[in-house]
Parts: sequence; C-alpha cells; structure tokens
Amino acid sequence: MANEIELKLSFPPAARQTVLAHPVFARAALLTHATLTNTYFDTPALALSARRIALRTRRAGEQWLQTVKCAADSLGGLSSRPEWEQPFDGDFDFTGIDAPAVRKQLERLRGELVPLFTTDFERHTYRLRPHEGVEILLMVDHGGIRANDRGEPISEVELELVQGSADDLFALALELAADLPLLPYDPSKAARGYRLFRQQAPAPEGFAPSAPPAAPGLAHFRDTALRLAALWAANLHGALASDDPEYLHQMRVALVRLRHLLRLFAPVLPPHFTGHWQTVLRDETRALAAPRELQVLAALLHGATEGDSDARLTGLIAHAEAAARQAREEAVARLAAPGAGAVLLAFNRALLALPVTHRTPAGFVPDTLAALHAAARRRLKRARKQRTPERLHALRIAIKRLRHACEVLLPDSRATRRDVRRLAREQGRLGRVHDLAVAIPQLADWARAQPALAPAESFVAGWLAATSLKLRRTILRDAAKALARRRWRRP
Repeated sequence: MANEIELKLSFPPAARQTVLAHPVFARAALLTHATLTNTYFDTPALALSARRIALRTRRAGEQWLQTVKCAADSLGGLSSRPEWEQPFDGDFDFTGIDAPAVRKQLERLRGELVPLFTTDFERHTYRLRPHEGVEILLMVDHGGIRANDRGEPISEVELELVQGSADDLFALALELAADLPLLPYDPSKAARGYRLFRQQAPAPEGFAPSAPPAAPGLAHFRDTALRLAALWAANLHGALASDDPEYLHQMRVALVRLRHLLRLFAPVLPPHFTGHWQTVLRDETRALAAPRELQVLAALLHGATEGDSDARLTGLIAHAEAAARQAREEAVARLAAPGAGAVLLAFNRALLALPVTHRTPAGFVPDTLAALHAAARRRLKRARKQRTPERLHALRIAIKRLRHACEVLLPDSRATRRDVRRLAREQGRLGRVHDLAVAIPQLADWARAQPALAPAESFVAGWLAATSLKLRRTILRDAAKALARRRWRRP
C-alpha cells in the first residue's frame, strides 16, 4: 500500500501553456507525457461510494492498471489517502490489498461492479528536487470527465510528495500561485465524476457547525478554520464558474466567520498570527462588499416597486441590477487574476503550522461567551439612547459575534440551537435595517449623477425610510429578549 500526500491546484483550461511555461517547470525534469484513459467502477446502488472507496482501471499507452483508493483526509487542500495499484489483465484482483476491511468489501461486491464514468486527460509528469531531502512530482492534467452524456473539464496541477514535508508542498504551490491563476481545489476526479453521474448541480456551500470538544483548544480552532477555508475555496471556484451571486456571498460569509474565529481565539493564538491574518482577511472581505450590497439593493427595489409598471421605477431597478452585475464581474476578475489563490494557500499553510497541542485556559468558554454577551448588552444600551443606523449596525455585529461563538464553542443541544436561532433572527432583522440605511444614500448618489432617476429615487427612498422606521420600532425590544439569556453571564 502506498499513501499519497498531495496538494491539488486548479487553473482555467486556457492557461495550460502559461502554466507549463512557468520557471518551476524549467527547473524540473520531465518524466512522462501520456494520455490517460480511466474508467471508474461501482455497483448500481453506489455501494463503494457509500464506503468512500474508489475503484478504477487506467490505460496509459499499452499498459493497463487497476487502482483502489480510499477517501482522502483533506487539511487545507492537502490530502492524504491510501492507494493500491497493480497491473490489470481484464479481471479485478483484490488479493494485494492489505487492508482487510477494504478487501472484504470489494470481494463481496465484485459481481455487481459496473462502469459509471470516465476521465480522459493528458498528463505531463515532472520531478523537482528543490533542495536536498525534498522530492516532489508535479502532474499537469488537462482533459475532461464524462458521465451520463454530461461532462466538465479537468485542468489542474497535482503536487505529490515523494520525500520531504507537507510544508515543502505548500512552499512550491505558493511559488507557482504567486504569478499563475492557480487555486486550491479539494474535490478529486472521482468525486466530480460521481457528482456528474448523480446529475447533481454544483451549489453554493454554507457553514454547518460541528460539536466542539469539552475544552476547545487550538486544535478545535484549526479544524474549524480549515473547514471555513474549504468553504472559501469551494465558493470561490463556484463564483468563477457561475453567475450565481450567492457564491460570492457565501465566500464572504466564510471570510467573516474566519475573522470572528480569529478574534474569539486571539487570547491563545500567537499575536503575530492573529494580527497579520485579521488584516489580510479584512481586505479580502471588503473586496466582496460591493457586489453583495448592490445585489441586496436591487432586491429591495423589486420589493418596493412590486406590481408597479412605471417606466421610471423599472429604469431604477435596471440601473441597480446593472451596477450589481458590474460589481460582481469586477470581483470575479480580481479573484481570477494570477496570484489570487496565493492568499488562500498561505492561510492554509499557516494554519497547519500552528502548535495545536496548546490548550485554552480554564474558564475560556464561559468567560468568552460572557464577554461577548456583555459587549452586546452595551451596544444595546447605546442603541436605546440613540437609535441611529450606526449604533444599530454595531449591535448587529455584536449579536453576530455572540451567535458565531455559540456555534463554535457550545455543544450541540436543543438550548444551543434555540439560542442561535433567536440571535440569528435578530441579526437578520438588524441586517435589514442596515441594508435599508446603506440603500438610501446609494440611491441619492445615483439620482445626483443621473437626474432622470430622481423621481423614482424619491418614491423608493420614502418607502425604504418608512420600512426602516417600522422595523426600528420593535427591533430593540426583541433584541433585548434575545440577549436576556442568563447562561451567557458570569456566575
């Protein structure tokens, strides 16, 4: 059995020659250039997939191989998986698999195995020895996946560790990504093939909290941060491949959660780590603000003018939608530019280098939640004195931080889910007030720049202001109820 340790990076299909022309490949030795035809097998009920086993045959020239892989453990885009490869003569042979449970499953299902999908691609394989004690294989794959008469491209670089450390893989990936349009990419070719076979369309991915250990330490921080970084990467890929603005929004949500997570664990993280990455993630988050704000504004305008066919109102909506589209295109162009993937790679590399054996001090969870609860109560008190959009927005941020902390630090229970729902509801209502507050000056700016929009702007601004006033009449009372829970207070 071999154990693959690899880092996978995707690139636009049109960039293959640019990738191959990079100086890294000039320093490496070209080992092979081959066309690989692969067929993946499973039962009609996908029993192997359910057990996270992949079985394929591969033809490379005149040579046929049988490969069995188990699902990879992926950390920050770095995957490690057991693999068994041997010659294939037309009949499956599982006797060489030295994992009894895997071999038993394959033998039991042998009679039901059928071909499901194929992957066909050209592979350039290089060997690089950047310094003594380190050897890395670089494989540039270019081709496609086919299943059920559907397909999608394969366009990726795989860095496979032969000798050295995982950090050596990240160092090489960062050298490549500094001036190439390379992005970390977790899904394997098999996973993508199964998705095509099942006819599952890609969709934006949101965060699903997982229960923390009894005493959440840096290991829990790192695991949660890596899961959020994976969402950052997945939604980034979706944004580059789709016009759905929800990908950019979910990417931004992942970045916001990462910033809150850094703030949450700042007392036990190395100060240089927290300070540097707070700045980097803040900049990445801000770059995605305009597309979301303009998308929300367009949706608000639709709500304000529903059923009204006045040409002036429809013109204002068209202007907002065009602005949102332009902002999204600008954000996507920035994300597709060479070097954009280096930030995500560097973050994953830094996370994996953390000393996760460090533990949080006694009382970390109750003290942290109590401090966040007290901060939210202070923001509530200030908002009661002066109900301005700025103070309501500050209250929203405080409630959001408390909610995110509950999701990360508290065990999954009925009480936790209830509290999170309440906080999410008030965060959402305060968020709507913020959206309305942002929309009104934006509309005024457009009306000044284009006087033809002024009549529609006046009508809509009045509706937005009235809607905001109605919300603000009850929002502080309801926020106070959501923050009344005694479980967050210090004993």
